[in-house]
Amino acid sequence: MEKKLKLSVHQLVDFLLRVGDIDNRIYNSTTMQEGSRIHAMYQHMQGSNYLSEYSLFETFKVDDFEISLEGRADGIIVRGDEVTIDEIKSTVAKLDEYYEEQKEWHLGQAKCYALMYAHEKNLDHISIDLTYINQIDETKLVKHFSYTTEELEKDIEKLLHEYLDFYRYIFDRTKKRNESAAKLDFPFDDFRKGQRKLAKYTYGIATNGGILICEAPTGIGKTISTLYPSVKSFALEKNEKIFYLTAKNSAKEAAFQAMNLLQEKGLEATDILITAKDKICYCPGKACNPDECPYAKGYYTKIREILVDSLHKYKTFSRETILSIASFNGICPFELSLDLSLYVDVIICDYNYFFDPIVYLKRYFDEDAINNVVLVDEAHNLADRGRSMYSASISSFDFQRARKAVRHLEHKKIKNAIKRISKLFNHYEEYDEGDHLIPFLEPTHLRGIEAYLLAASDVNKHHHEFVTDEFTDFYFELNKFFKLLDYYDNSFCLYVTRKGDYTSINLFCLDPSEQLYRTFQKVRSKVIFSATLSPLDYYLGIIGGSDKDPFIALPSPFKKENLKVMVAPNISIKYKNRNATIEKVASYIKEFVSGKVGNYFVYVPSYEYLTSLLPYLEFDGDVNLIVQEKDMDDRSKQDFLSCFAENPVKTTIGVVVLGGAFGEGVDLVSDRLIGVAVIGVGIPQICFERDRIREYFSSVGKDGYLYSYVNPGINKIMQAVGRVIRSENDRGVALLIDDRYLTKTYSDLFENKWPNYEVVTSKEEIKDIVNAFWKRR
Repeated sequence: MEKKLKLSVHQLVDFLLRVGDIDNRIYNSTTMQEGSRIHAMYQHMQGSNYLSEYSLFETFKVDDFEISLEGRADGIIVRGDEVTIDEIKSTVAKLDEYYEEQKEWHLGQAKCYALMYAHEKNLDHISIDLTYINQIDETKLVKHFSYTTEELEKDIEKLLHEYLDFYRYIFDRTKKRNESAAKLDFPFDDFRKGQRKLAKYTYGIATNGGILICEAPTGIGKTISTLYPSVKSFALEKNEKIFYLTAKNSAKEAAFQAMNLLQEKGLEATDILITAKDKICYCPGKACNPDECPYAKGYYTKIREILVDSLHKYKTFSRETILSIASFNGICPFELSLDLSLYVDVIICDYNYFFDPIVYLKRYFDEDAINNVVLVDEAHNLADRGRSMYSASISSFDFQRARKAVRHLEHKKIKNAIKRISKLFNHYEEYDEGDHLIPFLEPTHLRGIEAYLLAASDVNKHHHEFVTDEFTDFYFELNKFFKLLDYYDNSFCLYVTRKGDYTSINLFCLDPSEQLYRTFQKVRSKVIFSATLSPLDYYLGIIGGSDKDPFIALPSPFKKENLKVMVAPNISIKYKNRNATIEKVASYIKEFVSGKVGNYFVYVPSYEYLTSLLPYLEFDGDVNLIVQEKDMDDRSKQDFLSCFAENPVKTTIGVVVLGGAFGEGVDLVSDRLIGVAVIGVGIPQICFERDRIREYFSSVGKDGYLYSYVNPGINKIMQAVGRVIRSENDRGVALLIDDRYLTKTYSDLFENKWPNYEVVTSKEEIKDIVNAFWKRR
């Protein structure tokens, strides 16, 4: 490895000079957005001798390293031979307090720019202005400094040496990582069917760049087949990090275990599993500031020493390890995990941290992310998750609760802002009950939202005693709504919902494909895979791909005869017919589970149907019937799954909702699950939003009904049936009940996926087929 380091000015000074607290009242997306506006406005007001957003770059020789430092100065004022670097900082905090706490951090940043510009223009002296602007009242504070170039050289050389002392360890560790990757063998004795092909293509993408989309059935071993070749590519010194993205905790854990396996086989790489903030927070429900959370206090003052110690001590950072480090040092575990990830090789996390426009990891994907590999597991989830990430809603009910919190606060700006938000909701109060499309929000209403967010930031910071959960929740809802409006185009819709005395205004993403595509372009190498990407033309388009992208569909590594699929097309599960057919459905299920004592899932269309079905599921023998409840937490889900034990001595039937918590990500191997019955075709409930999706895709030349209703249901079916066969020795049965299953849309798919499926039209036929299947060895 060449002893070269590419470093941004922010990376340098943030690591060495930042101090103070985590404080979301000062640093949040609203204040950042307002800061950008104020920066631009202030720069525009300057004269012709003011150079805005001036890019700077210089390579420094520090001991045996070459350090390339780059950054962009807010402004450079040139008055003849006199040059001043203008570093602009806007904040909702009191300016003098903000300056006193953070002057070394801000001044260090400006000194870097000053030195690089002085060298570029051969100056022997240069000045710095730290310009502070209050975002609430736009008052200004300017601190002026003058330096010789020689003085700046000494200061910046000291900072670079200090950073290099830390980086040498990262460099040496990365060198060992690359060397170990070159020697790393596949961690199993042989590849499964299809596994080598997936690994080969993934390696090609990781080394040469590009995109690969893959449908790889359960059992191929997608996790190790994508992680192994990706870490092998480290040997070529082209990639810096690997991001393994997934939607389910079970898949994150599988990736984490796969990394542990590779490390056991000799890989000298580090990895981290990033846990969602609400699941790792020490103070749930509290805001991230030192007045509410003691773990926010002094975070940036402490973090540097903690990072150095932790990176020397650990190679792998599990949730438990992060909690242990955070608890011992009295700091926020979530922010710790994000800061650790800067110096870790493989990052395992949720989709949000790459795709979500509000919470994505800006530290990676706002700058040069070209040398990162992104592996996207369970990619079929991207359609609905993408819509959710780009959709937002605000309601007058939540607003009324928020305004109550500050009704006794004497604060002119928040009172004026509240009046403007009231006008926004009142504008739609004459609308009839129900949902109504609107073309846009009035400019005056948009300015009112912006004014409220700024005033609320000031209340959060300076009038903490008035801040309630309701006030904070509405602030974040409004902030997300306002930020997502920047993306509004014909792939979105705006609509108003009137219900009783309350109004909600909704921004709904109809088609997330363009947003997902743009996100994918930030990285050089991306591999997108799932066990179910059918129908292919639907998923290729909706998840940000195209028919020009490389695609491979791998066959199942398991014997087809290990799964018997039956289709019962003589029972209607359409909503209007459900009451008339539910007793017959129950009789089919009873026969289905009678062929062998074991564990079964019955997937139902809804909780309403579940409640109606239960009275008909009465069994003569010893049967354990357990039911999915609404809003189950992680512990409840684990308790539910633990009822499905190996070597059962009596039959256990889990009645669960199709597409719900147990619709995918459930890995009950061996005889922990030997059969699933799927009632219905999984079509989402007809609603206003689904109808808008239908209209949108029809307008762009697609089959709107397929895209909005049928295709999402098909994936639920495929995922449900996919729960049965999880390993080479698994055997099981599946029963699909609905009269729509033999229409062309479904039968064509079944012919491809389960060519040996059989049609059944009576419970006697089910009994005969099931008994014959279990008797056959």
